[in-house]
Amino acid sequence: MTLARLVVVAPTDLADGFRLTGVGIETAESGEEAEQVIGTMLRQGERGVIAVYRPLFQGLGEDLQRRLKASVSPVVVELPSGLGAEPDELRRTRLAERLQRAIGYHVSFGEDES
Repeated sequence: MTLARLVVVAPTDLADGFRLTGVGIETAESGEEAEQVIGTMLRQGERGVIAVYRPLFQGLGEDLQRRLKASVSPVVVELPSGLGAEPDELRRTRLAERLQRAIGYHVSFGEDES
């Protein structure tokens, strides 16, 4: 039986930072490598949450992106790259979507009570 866990898929230069937090890390330097890594995890029955660094996620094929966005076991979420600024509303919306997928419950922030 595979235990549910959090695994981050990120480039090698970010791996040590994630390791320091105690999460599992799988490295990939391109969308193609990320597809191979994620495919292996899915074939091995990975459960829990797979967090994929956004530039890698965006490099995945469209079909795989759609499948991963719809997946509930494991839950697959994009990790923001931290590059460039997003408007507060977009950042709030993305965070609420990630939380809803991860915990199955809609969380609202501030005035956004929809």
